[in-house]
Amino acid sequence: MRYVAFIDTLGFKQRITKISHEEAVEVIRQFNQSIYNIWRDMGLDRDETIRGRTFSDSVIVHSQDDSKEELEKIIKFLINIYKESIINCDLPLRGGLANGSFDDIQAIEFDNLQKGLLVGTAFIDAYLLESDNGIKGSKLLFGQEINLKIERQLSGFETKKVKVDPNGRTIYELKWGDLIYLTESNYEALNKFIELGSKSKWLDHYFGTLETFLIKESEENKQEIYVRIIEKLKADYKYNDLDNFLENYLKSESATYTKRSFLKFLREKI
Repeated sequence: MRYVAFIDTLGFKQRITKISHEEAVEVIRQFNQSIYNIWRDMGLDRDETIRGRTFSDSVIVHSQDDSKEELEKIIKFLINIYKESIINCDLPLRGGLANGSFDDIQAIEFDNLQKGLLVGTAFIDAYLLESDNGIKGSKLLFGQEINLKIERQLSGFETKKVKVDPNGRTIYELKWGDLIYLTESNYEALNKFIELGSKSKWLDHYFGTLETFLIKESEENKQEIYVRIIEKLKADYKYNDLDNFLENYLKSESATYTKRSFLKFLREKI
C-alpha cells in the first residue's frame, strides 16, 4: 500500500493558447524548477521513502508504504508547491491524493526511446479525484480513509468535506492556505490571486479556491479579505473587473459557504 498524489495545473491549456511557444516553454520550465527547488529544500532528494516525477504541467508523488510519516511528508510538500505555484508561476494547482497499490516502472530501452509505466489503483483514484468529480478550485482532494488518518494521526492540518460522489463516497479537501498565507509579505498571495482571477474574468475556480482559504476563519477575518479584494480592484483594475468579481461571486456554485458570508458582508455595507 502506498500514497499517491496526482497534481495538475488549472488554466494552463487556456494560457498557452494566448502566448508563444517559447513563452510556454518558459512557463513549464519555471514550474518544474519551483518543484525541484522545494523538493531539494525539504531534503526529499535524499529521502528514500518518497519518489516523484513531473511531466508537462503535472506532478506525481508517491511513498514507499502507507506510514503516517510518509503521508505527512507528501502533504507538506504539496502544500509548499501549491503556495509557490500561485505566487511565482501564476499556476493554481488541483490534485488528488489516494492510497492503494502502485508501481512506477522505469526503463531505458534505447537512447531515443524511454519507457515508463505507472500502474495501480491508487494512481487511478488520485487522477480521478482531480479530474472527474466536478469540484472547482485549487484544491487537494482525498477520500474518507486518508481524511481519518489526517484527523487521528497528524497534527496541524485542517480538512473539510466537499461533496459526496454518485457512488456515495465522501470527498474531502485540505486547507492548504489560510489568512496568514494571503496577507503575509504585504498581501503578496492575495494580490496574485486577484490578478489571476481578474485575468480569467473571475472563473468559478477562484471562488472555490477562496472557499478553501477561508474555511473556519472568523467573520472578521473573512471581511478583511473581502474589503482588501474590493479595494484592490477599485484602485488598480478596470471597473468591469470589480463587476465581474461581484457578479460571479454571487453566481458561484463552488463557494456556497463563503458566498453566504459575502452576502452578509454586502448587506451590512448597504
